[in-house]
Amino acid sequence: MTDLVAPAAVTPSPGSKPSIVVPPGGALDVVYVLSLMQVAFLLLAAVGEQLLMGGNPAYLVVPLIKIVLLLVFAAKALRRRRWALRGLVVLQWITLVGFVLQLIAALLPMVDFTVNLVVLLTNLLLPVAVIWLCRPELRALKQERKAARAVRMYPVPQDPFVPADPTQELAR
Repeated sequence: MTDLVAPAAVTPSPGSKPSIVVPPGGALDVVYVLSLMQVAFLLLAAVGEQLLMGGNPAYLVVPLIKIVLLLVFAAKALRRRRWALRGLVVLQWITLVGFVLQLIAALLPMVDFTVNLVVLLTNLLLPVAVIWLCRPELRALKQERKAARAVRMYPVPQDPFVPADPTQELAR
């Protein structure tokens, strides 16, 4: 039988920003896994395109940029960074718009676009799922910011008849 040891509490240094620890098993973990799946599919597609286009490295630029963005945004979204969640949503919307544009271009007789299960999964289902999972987190972060702003804006009312120094009260 193994003993479970709880990690020691880590106190942030005075000048650093405290780290937000999100409990595991939430929607952000699913977003992270879905983003990693997209990265794997993108990497496979980029290598395949590289091989079919004769090794021209120009075909790797856009997939590599998207891979880096997905990894950075997904990793920071685990810490509930608002900019990372917004970045993921924008990246997924770009993917959806690109898919719709490909479908529209496929209506032209000279353009061939094959719609199969992998295309639907990577360009439609995964982006929709990520957007759907990120929206409640973004709303919760917005409400937390509003609550924090309200606390900062409205100070606790003070009684004007209470002395400023409690020791003066005792001296009387």
